[in-house]
Amino acid sequence: MSRFAVRVSPGELHFNAAHFITYNQTCENIHGHNFHVKLEARGSNTADAFVIDFVLLNRLAAGICRELHDGVLVPTEGADIQVSEVDGDMIEIRSYNKRYILARESCILLPIPNTTAEMLALHISNRLLETLRSENALGNLTTLEVAVEEADEQWGICAREIGHD
Repeated sequence: MSRFAVRVSPGELHFNAAHFITYNQTCENIHGHNFHVKLEARGSNTADAFVIDFVLLNRLAAGICRELHDGVLVPTEGADIQVSEVDGDMIEIRSYNKRYILARESCILLPIPNTTAEMLALHISNRLLETLRSENALGNLTTLEVAVEEADEQWGICAREIGHD
């Protein structure tokens, strides 16, 4: 049986955002990046002789990138980070020696433990798979790989095996 893949690279797949990460019992300062995203979807071809529609994959991934654009990416699942609402329209973030209070409208709360490139790739893959499933568009995909570039040629990658129910 032949295996095939499609790749979708930057173009529309980018977002500009601020973030911080925690590591070695420290918390970085908030800083920004121009993130880029690449996708590779692998599997056997459908009856239409393609793995997945490039246009659909690009459209869905670009929509997820827009969700992440122009805000502060805040992880909500990390043991080293406490996130709480203050006065209804502010978010307080505490981690190690840092305390940030930001406008709620500036924050993009993400269900990940840290906003590393690898965890951003995981989040994007989760959202993409969720959307593909809801549109009944998984086809014969067996693997989805999402890569997030945080700095020139520094990529965090998440590869997912896709189960079909």
